[in-house]
Amino acid sequence: MSRGQSLIEQFKGCQADFPYKDLSRLLKQLGFIEKRTGGGSKRKFVHQPTKRIIRLHEPHPNKEVKFYMVRQIREQLIEQDLI
Repeated sequence: MSRGQSLIEQFKGCQADFPYKDLSRLLKQLGFIEKRTGGGSKRKFVHQPTKRIIRLHEPHPNKEVKFYMVRQIREQLIEQDLI
């Protein structure tokens, strides 16, 4: 199994907080481009082929995306047939 596929499987099975750097890498692998909007921690990931947007805040001080956000993002990716 490739490293990218392993990350997708890890995200699909995740039942807890997920590291932001891994989520960012996963979204980029799926064709999203990260854009910083305004100041602060706001982030926007734009899927280049479809122009769909995922908005979230880069977590701080710890770098873990909360599970409720992981679940919402996972549902969006499944709806778009990306994972």
